[in-house]
Amino acid sequence: MNSPPHGISANDLNRSYAEACLAQTEGRLEEARERYLLLLGYLPEATTLHYNIGLVYYGLGDFPLALLAFTKASTCGPDDSDTLFNLALCYKQTGDAQAAIATYRQVLAVAPDHADCWYNLAGCYRDAHDDAQAMTCYHRVLALDAAYLPATNNLAYLYHRAGDVDQALVYYRQVLVVRPDDDAVQYMLASLTGAPLDHAPDAYIRDFFNTYAEGFEQSLVVELGYDNPRELYACFRNCAGPKNRYDHGLDLGCGTGLSGVPFMAAVTVMDGVDLSRNMLAQAARKGCYTTLYPDSISHHLAATTETYDFFLATDVFIYVGDLREIFTAAHAIARPAALFCFSTEHLDAEVYTLRKTGRFAYSSAYVRKIAASTGWAVLALESTKLRRERDAWITGDLWIFQLDGAKH
Repeated sequence: MNSPPHGISANDLNRSYAEACLAQTEGRLEEARERYLLLLGYLPEATTLHYNIGLVYYGLGDFPLALLAFTKASTCGPDDSDTLFNLALCYKQTGDAQAAIATYRQVLAVAPDHADCWYNLAGCYRDAHDDAQAMTCYHRVLALDAAYLPATNNLAYLYHRAGDVDQALVYYRQVLVVRPDDDAVQYMLASLTGAPLDHAPDAYIRDFFNTYAEGFEQSLVVELGYDNPRELYACFRNCAGPKNRYDHGLDLGCGTGLSGVPFMAAVTVMDGVDLSRNMLAQAARKGCYTTLYPDSISHHLAATTETYDFFLATDVFIYVGDLREIFTAAHAIARPAALFCFSTEHLDAEVYTLRKTGRFAYSSAYVRKIAASTGWAVLALESTKLRRERDAWITGDLWIFQLDGAKH
């Protein structure tokens, strides 16, 4: 602590500082913040106070104020690796990835063996789709700490994304040695080895989309050219059978709400269900959903007491596999003449398959068979380009089903 200002004793300052630290340690962050702010009124240049209140703001989720506090701590005293590390975290949380990268590099200039810093730096590059730099950083992490499992897991994912199956298998299998019950890794291994599966595990979907929720729309729409919801809405409007407006809709796997927005013009009340709470938090900001359910599609369809005359699923069945359960469950809670609008990844075969990408693709013959056996009639089928993958487009199908009138 700095020298006490005139009019207050060093004992008083030290006692107040100890009380602030205790409140912080015990998780009473609001109290800690107020005590640190009071102390900063006496000692505005105290590096430790700015650092500690930065930690408090970060714990409270106030990342802009945390950024200001760590910036002040950095300017008040000499470069400190802990301060810079937290400053980089704040830059990342406030959306300034380039500043985060530059600050992590500052940390590494002082502490080149900082494994957590290399790991976080890799994450910045990974999110920016600079996979080569990300891989270099993850390899550096493992050189420093071979047991750093998250780095191994991310290397598996990046090699998988790059299409390097052999290396992806190596790192996925290393993860399974430590976590043999990891459903997500088992699923990805199955996709690469051709093992038969009929659905993606909930844990894989939840964890994947919770991790990538923040940059999801930027990646999917801007970088991969995804426009599936608008195209499906156009297909729906061009279809002769449907009504102009539906009373109660359910968006299955609604994600960040990209699919709900164009269909606001066609559905009076739209609910959404998704496994990822982070995705649902973004969907809530869209203003197109009345109720959002953090749940799996299958469980919600089986457990809900609601009935619906409109169902929506855009780019969702790529994680489902066998579609029979979903269409049977939707049929059970469907109102007369209900509609089901959805998309699938196209497959030139007889049924469906789990591709090496970790996504399911479906033949039109299989989807038609599911419709016929679960009480739905096919009103429309259109081919489309779903999204870019490396240098090619993924071909998909847009479907409009209507409930078979025989139900009612």
